[in-house]
Amino acid sequence: MNILELTKEIETEAIRIRREVHKNPELSLKEYKTSDFLEKELKKIGIEVSREGLKTGVLGILRGKKPGKTIALRADIDALPIAEETGLEFASQNEGVMHACGHDIHTAVLFGCAKVLSNFKDEISGNIKFFFQPAEEKLGGAKNMIKAGALKDPDVDAILGVHTWPDLPAGTIGLKKGPFMASADEIKIKVKGKGGHAAHPDKCVDPIVIAGYILTKLQTVISRESSPVDPVVITLGTINGGTAPNIIPSEVEMTGTIRTVNYETHDKIFNKIDRIVKYTAKSMNGDAETEYKIGTPPLVCDNKLVDIIYKSVSDLLGASNIIELKEPSMGGEDFAFYLEKVPGALIRLGTANEDENSHLSLHNSKIIFDEKAITTGIAAMSQVALAYLSEK
Repeated sequence: MNILELTKEIETEAIRIRREVHKNPELSLKEYKTSDFLEKELKKIGIEVSREGLKTGVLGILRGKKPGKTIALRADIDALPIAEETGLEFASQNEGVMHACGHDIHTAVLFGCAKVLSNFKDEISGNIKFFFQPAEEKLGGAKNMIKAGALKDPDVDAILGVHTWPDLPAGTIGLKKGPFMASADEIKIKVKGKGGHAAHPDKCVDPIVIAGYILTKLQTVISRESSPVDPVVITLGTINGGTAPNIIPSEVEMTGTIRTVNYETHDKIFNKIDRIVKYTAKSMNGDAETEYKIGTPPLVCDNKLVDIIYKSVSDLLGASNIIELKEPSMGGEDFAFYLEKVPGALIRLGTANEDENSHLSLHNSKIIFDEKAITTGIAAMSQVALAYLSEK
């Protein structure tokens, strides 16, 4: 039997897995029941399971009968702190928690891959690992998997991930070479002045005015210090300072996010921000300091693996169902941590249909994902895994 026939055979089971996970969502690093459920289901289909070094999350391994390379397939399993409003029969039973980013779809896809690919165990040269990863929404679960040794014994040579995408119709996948998603870093700026009476600004150093200049000048990092064809985002989402309209405060704090898709740009942008923040404040007799919380690096897909995906999935699903993504997303994904260690690629999995709620943004309480995407994802990822392991 071929991949499509095997996928069709297990479609009902994969949907059952999806709905069970969707009904019982768990937040990042609290995916205990989800992990137990997946371990049980994987063992039923004969997949070797390890949870060593993991509080949550599951690692499955399919060892081929012949020696060869190792490819990892990854799905994330955590949900979001959102109250579901879909009205689905299998809607969340956990108040205030919802799979609004499609991680339940990812989980079902990966389980389906494990079941389909187990049929090829005697033919496989190499190994396939299945990463059911926790805590993607906190952008740290990939690090947990790496720390637990998921990329070792046997060593992973390449990794493939999948993510739902409501901008694409169900039955299609989206691919892009090179920069695919942005880094996601946090910034905190503290502006210090000299407080006093609002009627006597000449006797004060106003940190609110300084903060205003910093806020606007930071955008010159994008408009005048970055290439127009190199996407960069600097967004300050909070600004706090002051207690009354007739008081000049002594301090203002701003926080925000920085997004880049180029490794070199990512490494240089912090010094540019520091310079503007520090010297803008000094030029106005104040002081300012900047703190960074480094999140995820840029997610850059391996061109060779994208070529393998395109060729193998074109043969399976038809070239018309593969959509070339023109631009990277400025969203962040901790899948990028794996790509710092091994070559890999992320597939966008189309989930939209005629239901207007299927076109809503990810993280929306009313979003509905077309379950047709599950079979598409299983077939595509399974085919790529076999194609990669057969490459000499």
